[in-house]
Amino acid sequence: MWTFIKAAHFFAGRHFLAAGRTRAILAGAIAVLTLMTNTQSRAAVEYLKVCSIYGDAFFYIPGTDTCVNAKQIVDDQFGIARALTRAATGTAMAASLVNPFLPDGTNFAISTHWAGFDGQHAVGFAGLMRLRGNLAFSAGVAFGLDRGRLLTLSDRTQTEFGTSVPAQSWSDVRAMARVGLQYSW
Repeated sequence: MWTFIKAAHFFAGRHFLAAGRTRAILAGAIAVLTLMTNTQSRAAVEYLKVCSIYGDAFFYIPGTDTCVNAKQIVDDQFGIARALTRAATGTAMAASLVNPFLPDGTNFAISTHWAGFDGQHAVGFAGLMRLRGNLAFSAGVAFGLDRGRLLTLSDRTQTEFGTSVPAQSWSDVRAMARVGLQYSW
């Protein structure tokens, strides 16, 4: 390609044309023609091959022999988002279950705590009861609100009213509990 550009510059500058603007136009035209001849010799890339074996919604990932379904990709996105919010809610619930302590001369203690993690919130209640001497029974329960919403642009559908974008939202109350014995000396 540089050979063609240098040749165009040589001919435009010394023999045919004197104006700088005309030289630039000629060099650009030769470069475009060179690029066009190089791209025509390459094989065309097939960006979308249909996997007719599996059904209508399946297609190949470009450059591979892997066949996927757009609906499957959307479902996987929603599944991952649900798993992330569940994990965040579980972390918030675990943080809200703080064990109370029993000062000397007391037999009962209760505690309540709120915790939040990654946009999810939980409240926990725990209690401690002295059974005998240095033996105590502890229990706790936590409640968390697992909520979230996800929009995906992977599987858009065009309708007469506009573009339909798949969305999913959820709001579940989750619970976690624990029970234990404590012996102190």
